[in-house]
Amino acid sequence: MKRFCFLFIALAIFSCEGLPDNPEGLRALADKMETQKDTYDKAYDNWGSGDVASTFTAYLNGDAVAFIEEHMTRGTSGRSINRYYFFDDLLFGYRESRNNSDTTHVEIEILFDVNGDVLIANQKKDKKPVAVDNYITAIAKKHGQTVRELAKDAPHIQSN
Repeated sequence: MKRFCFLFIALAIFSCEGLPDNPEGLRALADKMETQKDTYDKAYDNWGSGDVASTFTAYLNGDAVAFIEEHMTRGTSGRSINRYYFFDDLLFGYRESRNNSDTTHVEIEILFDVNGDVLIANQKKDKKPVAVDNYITAIAKKHGQTVRELAKDAPHIQSN
């Protein structure tokens, strides 16, 4: 009986610390990561392809990347700040704030479930909702994994 109680308690604790399965929980987790970013070790690196280039800071929890903040220049089309959120190396969230050279401002939020499928995707162009193209979702996932791998190989700096 004691063994069963211990197993039940252990499973309950583990499930409480798992990845949330709803947008509100995922947003709260991403927000918590950002507010605690000074407690993470950091890795800095850069990435480029054609006229698109970025520098990024990866916030690390041990050897795992918790989240990445990327400052991207998109050639002549504009600049953006992109954030990628991970749980056990699984991308669960993407946020982008972009200023285009035509003066439009774009905000994107994409949240993924544990299978990597889109749970919710929102985009606003000059504060007006617009649909998120599947291409944006695919690029966010692919690029998030690319910068996560780069961050794992980048020199790490211990938090204070």
